[in-house]
Amino acid sequence: MSTIAPPHIQQLGLVSLAQIRQLLSSQIAAETHWIKDLSDQEFAQEFHRITHAQRFMQRWEADPQFREQVINNPQQAVARYHLDVDPEEIKPLWEPQLLEQLQTAGKLPLLVERCRDFAQAFEQCNDSNLIAASHNRHYTAWRSRQMNRLSSQVPQWLSEDIGHFPVSFELSQGCSIGCWFCSVSAPTLEDIFFYTPENAQLWRKVLELLQEKLGTAAGEGFCYWATDPLDNPDYEKFLCDYHEILGVFPQTTTAQPLKNINRTKSLLKLALEKGNRLNRFSILSLKILDKLHEAFTPEELAFVGLVTQNQEAGIEKASAGRMREYNQRQATKKEQVVDESLPGTNACVSGFLFNMVDRSVKLVSPCPASDRFPNGYQVHDQTTFTTVDELRTFLDKAIETYMPLSLRPGDRVRFRSDLKYEEFEDGFHVSTRFLTLKFRNDPYLKQLGKVILKGDKTVSQITSLFNICGTSTPTTLKALNLMFAQGILAEQPEE
Repeated sequence: MSTIAPPHIQQLGLVSLAQIRQLLSSQIAAETHWIKDLSDQEFAQEFHRITHAQRFMQRWEADPQFREQVINNPQQAVARYHLDVDPEEIKPLWEPQLLEQLQTAGKLPLLVERCRDFAQAFEQCNDSNLIAASHNRHYTAWRSRQMNRLSSQVPQWLSEDIGHFPVSFELSQGCSIGCWFCSVSAPTLEDIFFYTPENAQLWRKVLELLQEKLGTAAGEGFCYWATDPLDNPDYEKFLCDYHEILGVFPQTTTAQPLKNINRTKSLLKLALEKGNRLNRFSILSLKILDKLHEAFTPEELAFVGLVTQNQEAGIEKASAGRMREYNQRQATKKEQVVDESLPGTNACVSGFLFNMVDRSVKLVSPCPASDRFPNGYQVHDQTTFTTVDELRTFLDKAIETYMPLSLRPGDRVRFRSDLKYEEFEDGFHVSTRFLTLKFRNDPYLKQLGKVILKGDKTVSQITSLFNICGTSTPTTLKALNLMFAQGILAEQPEE
């Protein structure tokens, strides 16, 4: 077993011991007392063990040869990669069946429990409670409908994994990386939104406007999309403004952490000092992973999630954008048809998507990729702006048009076109391959379903029709608005 001395107790990676303990204490559940109960020396040692276990799992997920070596000769495997951890002690982390058995028996090893505490505290880089607590009730209701809609369009695991963030900013036009599987078909890098006095002023005013319109939810955005954030040499300056105005230092996901290692370390240090909980590096090859682990200690990567996109990792990629095009080419070669109902999005914004280079803004939400929406998100409305007043006009119009709290009298009511409709004596079902919603136990629901299926009547026409049949307007509206909230009524942009 290798013995690697832990870092000095006052310096664990990029920031101090006190800062690490504060970050962990603010995230891990109050009933987990080990952080505050340990002495500084004990905490430094435990943090060292956790980060080496974390690095073990990064290698395990990315590298099939490492997995094979761990199984055949575990001590040789950890020695080869300078990992100060006993594979047997953390075996429940890499053997899910054993984890389940020991968890049921209440016999998890202490290190495994602490590793899981640590991972759970930082695996989510968004706070959905802050988004849901936005003072703009119209936005939160609309976002909830998009979440409910998507839950019937993709598998449950994917639906639960998508964050539905309120806002995203592209600080460049295009991306320098050119990943072959890019789900949003990022174009080649063409231009950059530099932090000039003019751009800085516009940027700050846009952030202030979003704070006014969305409240706390505005802080739960990020500054990339079909871009790599580190393409912008002024990226950190924009994030500092974001933190100053919205109170949150956005998380970063980049595929080029090794382009300028000193810059990357400075960014990670700055993020931790500003209270950021997690950043992510996309790993495109095992060679990149090797170099990353050479350049950064396990402690320095403690608050970094690695997205193992290398082919050896075998992670299924969203069939959207360039990946969808690749799947279609492969299917054509094999004379097969691409199953468009399989996971086809990793778009994670239900809200406003900005490109600050061309001053554009779109209202978007995730959806399965299709010929109409090849990149896995739909655009409800869009515009360009040159002033913040123009942007304000668009935001107000988008909120008023697309984000009603309930159906309006003039709204035409129809089911989403991707839903299967089944009629019963006491109501109806609507379903996809992933979810079925039942509206039953009242005979009038059968007739209501028929009317909605036809799709040619407004809310006021439907309530008037059912009034004649003896069903009160409040009863009909309650049923219609329940369906509206569940996301089964058509809201997507018109063809």
